[in-house]
Amino acid sequence: MGEKPPEDKVPDTYPIMGLAQKRTSLLSENCPDRERIRSEILATVKAKGMLPYYEKFLCPGPAGPPDEALKAAMKKQNEEEQTKLDEKIKDAKENLGDIEIRDALLAKADFFNRIGDKEQAVKAYEEAYEKTVGVGARLDNILTVIRIAFFFDDPALMKKHIDRAKVELGKGGDWERRNKLKVYEGIYLMISRSWKEAAKLFLNVMPTFTATELVEFKDFVFYAVIVAMVSMDRPTVRNQLVSSPEVLSVIKETPQLQEFLESYFYCRYKAFMTSFVYIMDLVRADRYLMRHVKYFMRSMRLNAYRQFLASYRSVKLEAMASEFGVSASFIDTELSSFISSGKLTCKIDKVAGVVESNEADARSQVYVEIIKQGDLLLNKMQKLAGAIDM
Repeated sequence: MGEKPPEDKVPDTYPIMGLAQKRTSLLSENCPDRERIRSEILATVKAKGMLPYYEKFLCPGPAGPPDEALKAAMKKQNEEEQTKLDEKIKDAKENLGDIEIRDALLAKADFFNRIGDKEQAVKAYEEAYEKTVGVGARLDNILTVIRIAFFFDDPALMKKHIDRAKVELGKGGDWERRNKLKVYEGIYLMISRSWKEAAKLFLNVMPTFTATELVEFKDFVFYAVIVAMVSMDRPTVRNQLVSSPEVLSVIKETPQLQEFLESYFYCRYKAFMTSFVYIMDLVRADRYLMRHVKYFMRSMRLNAYRQFLASYRSVKLEAMASEFGVSASFIDTELSSFISSGKLTCKIDKVAGVVESNEADARSQVYVEIIKQGDLLLNKMQKLAGAIDM
């Protein structure tokens, strides 16, 4: 029998997004496996020759004191590799055509990207972009720069190149790159706390997700669940999260996420509050969501209280506290905070220990708004009729 042909190896994509998340974990005071994560980071840095990243972001810093011998070895390796790349660019410019020049410039940009030199990588990709012909190749170049912006947490660079990619897509581009850009833009919007817009993009691209070079699918589903639960209505949550086969295929890989989603949707508020604690830990640990911890916590509790109160004209504080598995004083403090800030339209009768709800559902709100607009229109028509009679 003949030998089995070797399987095609999937090429590495840079930057390595997981490395940035591991660095975030190291920076946390509550990092559970600090030594293991530190060893994994240093192994990746050594294997990829990431001297600029090592010096600027790791040592001295979260990965400990610098290893001078390692720095010297990486410096020598990188200088030799860069010399070879410069020679290829020179040869291409002197003896070959535009395609070969583009490929040589792109190889140098990929080198800077791999070693974690942000400024040099962005500059080199720009040079390669100028020599690139074709919408697809240009979009690949721009998407790579956007990933660099995510890796180094540079929102201005993200926005600039997302806008640039949209302009390029206006000239053409296949569906896969369009879908990738939706994921990229969705994460940018999530970072910028435009969660409703982010949720729309995430849910739209969910069935055809391919942007694994930026985020793993299980993490993408986690982000989609978080932003959609905060910003989308119940029918959307039911149809595109609770009943989604794509979501159900991976949601169990994130501990407590399915329980969090379903307990909220099916009004199991005590289970919701329990799973909320675990989800908050995941949000705190995530490099994109950690800056939105307080916003997420207040928004989800507000949504849960609104959902609960929509079913009652009045309810006892003790009964509501029992449903949520907390004390009456906690519910009293929470509701008072939301009422005073205008987030909840209900009243608390302290003497009777009762919450009187004025929460209206979306359909009622639309009805009231139509009535108001109709009254305004009738008033204007009456004034116009009076002016005509005169």
